[in-house]
Amino acid sequence: MAALMAVTQTEAASSAQLTAVTGSLEATQLSLAEDLRGQTYVALGDSISVGYDAPALGQIFPAVIARTLAMNLTLVAHSGTRVAWGAAQVPDVLAAHPRLVTIELGTNDVGFSTPLDTVAQQYEAIMIGVTSQSTRVVCIDSWLPSPAIRAIIQDSCLRHGGTFVSLDGFYATADFHAQDGGPSVRGPNRADWFHPSAAGHAAIAQAVLAALGVADQPSVRVGPYLPELPASLRARLE
Repeated sequence: MAALMAVTQTEAASSAQLTAVTGSLEATQLSLAEDLRGQTYVALGDSISVGYDAPALGQIFPAVIARTLAMNLTLVAHSGTRVAWGAAQVPDVLAAHPRLVTIELGTNDVGFSTPLDTVAQQYEAIMIGVTSQSTRVVCIDSWLPSPAIRAIIQDSCLRHGGTFVSLDGFYATADFHAQDGGPSVRGPNRADWFHPSAAGHAAIAQAVLAALGVADQPSVRVGPYLPELPASLRARLE
């Protein structure tokens, strides 16, 4: 009987601890949401942040994040840009006085083989420029996979107190790609396979929100994997 009572007491204590931890996490989530509500969110990035090839602007991942957190979105993004371009935009990012910044760059550096030391130097410049005690910085992995670029982004981000979001498996998830020739924010029949679909944008947004502690991790269903930038897209961008 004494042993049974001891086990029961232990289970009760464990349950109480779990409840306390859960309550603490919920309080942290509420605190973060309240802290960011109504503040400015800057999305620094390339065509992924711009919204190629979501069917509507309201479905691009920065818009989903801003809507979920009730923040005011400022896009500092341009198609085809590399990390070096992002470094030059730091003054524009700071001018918006953001409380949250997402950095989504590196895909074009992967696709066009920017030297790794150049990527590292320029990403470091971005992190030095945007990091402050009042700004939450989230660094998003390259959409086009590259272990070397991922390592650069993650290392620089974490050293400066940012939050790194991996997109491992996203590019290999068929549902996350737009339908080639489908609808796009650029117009009817303008979508290409390379860029994220609405589901892809939603998954990126969810991954960022999960890293901030306000959502669960997205489900990634890995399918056929294409490690290189498609030749048709490379020809269009060159």
